[in-house]
Amino acid sequence: MGGGSFLILDYNRGVCRRPAALRHVMTLYKNITPARINAVIFDMDGLMFDTERIAQQAWQQAAREYGYEFPVETYAGIIGLTMPDVQEYVHQVFGSDFPFQEVYLLKQAYVDIYITNHGIPVKAGLRDLMDCVEKIPLPIALASSSTREVVLRNLHAAGLDRDRFAAIVAGDEITNGKPAPDIFLAASDRLSIPPSGCLVLEDSNIGIQAAHAAGMLPVMVPDMKPPTAETAVLAFCILTDLHAVRQELFSANGC
Repeated sequence: MGGGSFLILDYNRGVCRRPAALRHVMTLYKNITPARINAVIFDMDGLMFDTERIAQQAWQQAAREYGYEFPVETYAGIIGLTMPDVQEYVHQVFGSDFPFQEVYLLKQAYVDIYITNHGIPVKAGLRDLMDCVEKIPLPIALASSSTREVVLRNLHAAGLDRDRFAAIVAGDEITNGKPAPDIFLAASDRLSIPPSGCLVLEDSNIGIQAAHAAGMLPVMVPDMKPPTAETAVLAFCILTDLHAVRQELFSANGC
């Protein structure tokens, strides 16, 4: 990134301590050259906004109206997927007769109603973390499996100016969804920053897989699904919330 701002993350400093709840799966890379970070890429659902639980309830309610039960285990299987991949997964679970388009549209309507009536729940620490990253300053990108329409709707509902993001990549703008690296590579390309200079914040296991496959530095902040053993190996570190991300990774930079 030329002479622009950057952040050095020293793998040997022990910056990512093991959260007690995750102690059995936490992995910390050691004896690796410190990473030079030129940009931070945020996932959206489950990372920036507490929308996964809203979507889960909406899926359950919409499916029930068409005569299907949509258990938590099924919802867990679609976290982080793009809509085409969600459709494929749901048809694998329920069969090809499952009225996906009808249920999906009804689900979206329930989510819209909730956000209209209650607003969008912003994850604790998000605003402070974004302020901190901008203060360094490092560019911020958003890479979400949701459609661009949903991404922009959520940003507006949260009162976050889209111009705070140097790049936004949505799930309907890529060919292959997570765990393929496409969405993060697209963000890197739009930022004009090589993948090795990007730190990715993700809540999902497939998101961490995608960031690792893109050659980026993956940091997990788990939401509804705990990290798998594979994720624990691939992630630079696993932190409990966005407050911890700011404190552990950025506090040395004065914020």
